Amino acid sequence: MNEQDEPSSNDDTGKPDDMFEFLDFSDDESAPTSQELALWLSEFMGKEKHARQMYQRNFLSLVVDRAWSEFGVEGMCELMVAIDKRAGWISDIIIEDADIHDQMFNNYGVYDDDAIYKARMCEQTTELNKKIFRLRRKYAKLIAEEIITKTKPAKPKTSTGD
Repeated sequence: MNEQDEPSSNDDTGKPDDMFEFLDFSDDESAPTSQELALWLSEFMGKEKHARQMYQRNFLSLVVDRAWSEFGVEGMCELMVAIDKRAGWISDIIIEDADIHDQMFNNYGVYDDDAIYKARMCEQTTELNKKIFRLRRKYAKLIAEEIITKTKPAKPKTSTGD
């Protein structure tokens, strides 16, 4: 075990944080019961001021990981469609890691497994997002015009006085 693998400590003594001592089974203790874990989790969440954000981030990550592991790319697409419907969006995949991998390999003979993560930090990605934002407004107007010209508006309902 190297220094990076050691648990974090509260001081220079190397003692693990009290918060995570509960999860240390190095002395061959049996795993805690569900009730003990629930109690520990509720105490931890109560003490942590960013508990809701941590819960949200971890829960959403868990949902996405589960969809990916069980259904692969098709499951992720269905998840996006469900999110779009709920949020009132029309999402599109702007760029895939395969696009970046192809360009890097074809042009430079390099494969970088972390290319998609690095791409998120690139200035060109920021520029792409700005252009998409501007185009979104332009095309929303054009789409609205097309919808109006190609569909009949619904007749207004009239009251018959019954």
